[in-house]
Amino acid sequence: MAKRKKNKGGLAAALICLFMAAATLLRGGRIDLPAVSDALGEVSDAVSDLSQTPAEPVDGLFEMIALDVGQGDAVLILQNGAACLIDAGPKDARQNLVQDLRSYGVSQLDLLVMTHPHADHVGGMQAVLQNFDVQTLLTPDLSETDVAGQTQRTLQTAQECGVPVETAYTGQQYTIGTGTLTVLLPGVDADTAGSDDATNDMSLCLRFEAGNFTFLDTGDAERNEEAALAEQYPFRLRSTVFKAGHHGSSTSNTQTLLWQVQPQLVVASCGLNNDYGHPHREVIQEMQDEGIDFYRTDLYGTVTVTAQADGSFTVQTAKQPDEELAPAA
Repeated sequence: MAKRKKNKGGLAAALICLFMAAATLLRGGRIDLPAVSDALGEVSDAVSDLSQTPAEPVDGLFEMIALDVGQGDAVLILQNGAACLIDAGPKDARQNLVQDLRSYGVSQLDLLVMTHPHADHVGGMQAVLQNFDVQTLLTPDLSETDVAGQTQRTLQTAQECGVPVETAYTGQQYTIGTGTLTVLLPGVDADTAGSDDATNDMSLCLRFEAGNFTFLDTGDAERNEEAALAEQYPFRLRSTVFKAGHHGSSTSNTQTLLWQVQPQLVVASCGLNNDYGHPHREVIQEMQDEGIDFYRTDLYGTVTVTAQADGSFTVQTAKQPDEELAPAA
């Protein structure tokens, strides 16, 4: 339907009329109410017309979507028609994950990333491999890991579907649309990890950059891997958005890392009333003390960050929480 072209001269005259009316009132005079009413109508029509005009597409626009998969991780990056999925949540969320990806128009994944072989990160990968055209599956080094369960089935399915599996290494890069995903750290060895569950410190630490906008995802990396990351990239980790490490656990998200990253926004992916108490009270308090905007999927549902190439962004959530940012337990 053709849009009616507004009379720009009429708008200018209306603004002059309103200005003169305001000046008359300031002098204590009387104004022509019908004329003022007509002028207000003209301005209102102009504003309405502007609001209905579709925005011009912005080069470099991309979305970072923390999908609500319950107690697990699944982050979708969309950039100029390309798509990357970092982790695929737990097995019981696989059907919703597939539906969500389709709802975003995804038919092909340029890259599917397994940050580490834990069920709450790989549980949905079989379904993703079976339902989408996956170009590459990126994993940490699994050569010295007892691969079993969901991880083993994921690798078997990738082979059956003809999807190449690549092992991550430091500095490895993938082009996603006009952005770049870089492997900052492919995990640390068990001696360096020193955590109760060294598998968490196998996590790939990834940074996506498009224009002036950056996103950091450290999987479930805990304090030892975070320290290694900060040591390897001193003053080079600053990112606009940070996915909270290990679902917002106090064993991750150290103050040292946050000071280096200086995120404007942090998203924790966790399940409602989960057994682990994620995100932990200490982490929530740290975000509040640092003045960082903090979102969590258990309260907000799926969190979508839409960014421009200049670094500006907006946030949209699937729901609004009934409570303030309080710990899950």
